Amino acid sequence: MIKRVMLLEDGTAEMKGITPSIGAALAALREAGWSVPTGMVVTTDSCRACCARPGELSDEMNEEIGNAIRQLEQQTGKLFGHADHPMLLHVQADSLVAPATAEACIIPYVGLNDDTVEGFARQTGNRVYALQCYLTEIQHYGHIKYGIAYPAAVQPIDAQRSSGEAELERSIAEWKQLIQKKSGHPFPQDVRLQLQAAIHGLSFSNPKEISVENLTSQQEPTAWPVFIHAVSQGKYSDLKGKGSVYTRNPATGEKGLIGDYLPAQSQSGMLHALSYLKRHDSERYTELETICTELEKRTGKVLEIAYTIDSASICLEHIRSASLSPAAAIKSAVDLVLEGVIQPEHALLRMDSEILAESRKQEIPEMKRLLEWADEIKEISILAKVEETADALQAKAWGADGIGLCVADVMFMSPHRKPFVQKMMLANTEEERRRGLERLLPMQQSDLEVLFEAMNGRPAAIQLFDFSRYELVPERGEGDQHGDQLHVDLSELYEMQLEAVFRAAVRCIREGLWVRPEILIPHVEHAQEMQDIRELADHVAAQVLGEERRHCIYKVGAVISSPRAALTASQIARYADFILFAGDELSESTPGCIPEEAEQREEDYATMLHTEPDPLRKLDIEGVGRLVEHAVAQSRLRKPHLKTVISGEHSRDVQSMAFIQQIGLDAVCVRPEHILWARVAAAQAVIRKAKEKQNTSEDEDISTIA
Repeated sequence: MIKRVMLLEDGTAEMKGITPSIGAALAALREAGWSVPTGMVVTTDSCRACCARPGELSDEMNEEIGNAIRQLEQQTGKLFGHADHPMLLHVQADSLVAPATAEACIIPYVGLNDDTVEGFARQTGNRVYALQCYLTEIQHYGHIKYGIAYPAAVQPIDAQRSSGEAELERSIAEWKQLIQKKSGHPFPQDVRLQLQAAIHGLSFSNPKEISVENLTSQQEPTAWPVFIHAVSQGKYSDLKGKGSVYTRNPATGEKGLIGDYLPAQSQSGMLHALSYLKRHDSERYTELETICTELEKRTGKVLEIAYTIDSASICLEHIRSASLSPAAAIKSAVDLVLEGVIQPEHALLRMDSEILAESRKQEIPEMKRLLEWADEIKEISILAKVEETADALQAKAWGADGIGLCVADVMFMSPHRKPFVQKMMLANTEEERRRGLERLLPMQQSDLEVLFEAMNGRPAAIQLFDFSRYELVPERGEGDQHGDQLHVDLSELYEMQLEAVFRAAVRCIREGLWVRPEILIPHVEHAQEMQDIRELADHVAAQVLGEERRHCIYKVGAVISSPRAALTASQIARYADFILFAGDELSESTPGCIPEEAEQREEDYATMLHTEPDPLRKLDIEGVGRLVEHAVAQSRLRKPHLKTVISGEHSRDVQSMAFIQQIGLDAVCVRPEHILWARVAAAQAVIRKAKEKQNTSEDEDISTIA
């Protein structure tokens, strides 16, 4: 029989498969003898079914929740929805990866309405406190259900002032009106409808708020389990204080409690640091510290915990995954691995591109260990795309496995070099052209020497001159005496660049460096073109390298940037040592329209689906992706060990990285600033693949047993 609802008293064995979660962690603490809130977990499958039936629960789910509620009533001595002895519930997302803000992951005090609030006031002996709780419930309900903005700051109301009642009653009425206006329905007075709405609102997260750790290949909205627990409802006069605590510093990630404490009898309503509790009630502080340590150990997460303290015990109001700075996210993940709480794979899955981007800016030292783990796991190389020598040095510093694309002609675009290029292009005679190329050769050579020195043993792919770069083509007016065409021979230009490559290689080899040059021919369309330039490269290498040829293992490859070239890649591969697929160019040319039209289509499609255009420019898997997959497969039929690389912005996307790995590409080529994230994303792709395989295996085992 499928269990849709599990009580904490059912134990951790019943909750296998929903960890890490608040409910499972508390169940484990309960088994160990700790005092924990009375509560239950609504499973992921149940929440998914609930989301499929908006506005109602199935009969089976209603029955199980009803049975669980009766169990909670027996344990608390209160009744859900009773006017005189109401049982109140905190309802929150249980996955620890749902939205981190307080408003977005909890609806507290479910069960309060216009009648039960008065019974709660009598229970606690403080109507102002009861009204504060009622207002909090309505505000969270309005925010989660209808997106009504939660107040940025709430001024505390003195629980001893009778005038506070009028202020709270006015705020409650205003929020009820906001909900009525926004939804067309009043705030529900039926507590069962409140609970149903809370489960629905908290179990179905918006895709934009989903953690990277739980992304699926389909990118569909994900249902989370929901944790529900009864609220401690002693006399308000028994309340000693309340506050919130982080299990580690959310700004730095340093281990140790940090938080605040508000004594119940505080007249000013001023929050104190947690050290106040330590000084005035060391026994309760030690108890809180132990609970936090145990919960963090069992969930494997840095937690934010809201708590209350009465004369007898500590009550945990709610628990959620803490919102951390990039530095804290990295340090805490690494430390939790070193402490044996989680595995390196778990730490890596917690990273996303924003965290890595910020860490790169801040140069966080802890990141080094995390990246070492990523490099041990990843199965593809991360290469850098560089356009100037400084990029090569940066790529080395950020751990690139080599240079996958050096756009050499960009190096000629500096103000003091560009005129020489243009003069050479406009030369009328071969002699003038040769002199122009001779001036450019040492410039190119010096750049490449820096490149080889930076890589020293790692591959460095240099792309030959790309005539599609109009920035280097001189402007030609009608009165220009040079005519309507440029007098430049492409083979002469290539010969100069090849000579620069091999001269730079020779010089670096003689300085004791290990040089691995790779020559990239841009925009190859035909096998004959590849063969001709390959022969030219071999000829120049033979002339320049001389005795050093045995120390310079160079390669010649093709850049494939059009659908036609991709479809004929197996023919091109006959003369190529490797192939680089220009992902951005293929993404622009495959749709059959100019880039501006493709971008507009994407925006129109996003508008139609009420979504945002994807800033990461994900790889079009079913279009460009399948084209590249076909090209790789066909090329390797001819050359089984052919090296294949893809460049482009989409390499920043986790799903794209998983597909790149799936089809057997050897490397991705990204801009230097994206190297750190690409290293982690490549490792994440391996980890997810292993998890999917494990899940499939488990499903098959279950199927066999059944």
